[in-house]
Amino acid sequence: MQITRIMLKYQGSGVREYWIVDYPKNRIFVYNFENGSMDEYSFSDTVKAGIYEDLEIDFSVIDI
Repeated sequence: MQITRIMLKYQGSGVREYWIVDYPKNRIFVYNFENGSMDEYSFSDTVKAGIYEDLEIDFSVIDI
């Protein structure tokens, strides 16, 4: 997945991390602008926020 113009606007505005939840494809994309990384997860994963030390979201227990 490419960085879109909208994502670049968020990054330019100081947003440190950008998440896209793609329900039809059962995917979560996490762009961490601080370290230039992009990770991909599924709805069966627990996703740790890169910008908060103690925040994790367990997507397997969310009824999406």
